[in-house]
Amino acid sequence: MALLTPRSGRGSPTVTNGGMGLAEIAKRHRWAVELLAPVKGEQVLEIGCGHGIATGLLLKAGAAVVAVDRSDKMITACIKRNAGLGSLTAFASAFETLELGPFDAALAVNVDFPRQKDTGWARAMAKAVKPGGRLVLVLEAPAIRTADRFAMEAAAGLVGVGFEVDTELREGMVAVKGVRVGAANRG
Repeated sequence: MALLTPRSGRGSPTVTNGGMGLAEIAKRHRWAVELLAPVKGEQVLEIGCGHGIATGLLLKAGAAVVAVDRSDKMITACIKRNAGLGSLTAFASAFETLELGPFDAALAVNVDFPRQKDTGWARAMAKAVKPGGRLVLVLEAPAIRTADRFAMEAAAGLVGVGFEVDTELREGMVAVKGVRVGAANRG
């Protein structure tokens, strides 16, 4: 079981999991999960799970999580960090190449989809999230110009495949929030 404890001299909580050591839970992970508002029993896809910090927060909320990362090393770390916290399935793969879903919700933290060569991420997201399902993409942006570009390009990509979207700025971070509409995938 993971325990939240304050790190001395700092206000941010840290997570310990079975003696694995301390790792600060970054604001971006907390905010992304807060915006997604996972519900117990939901099926949630996390894209670019990294070490599994947001994954752990989703599992603690009672969601069943499918975590995807391109790195075998990150998938191994995610599984190790979150052992015993709940229902976790993990894949080392490019998200766009997997046939997953449908999910109630999807989450990606610091995955700058629009900056990469288009790999069909928006169409893959539309296939992965069921109608009425929601998604949250959060980017911790080094500059407002980066945040603006991410928000506009990610929102445009998602609208083009059947999502209603909104954006939000907070403390050097930007979020693109979406709800998938309609019964059929567009794009």
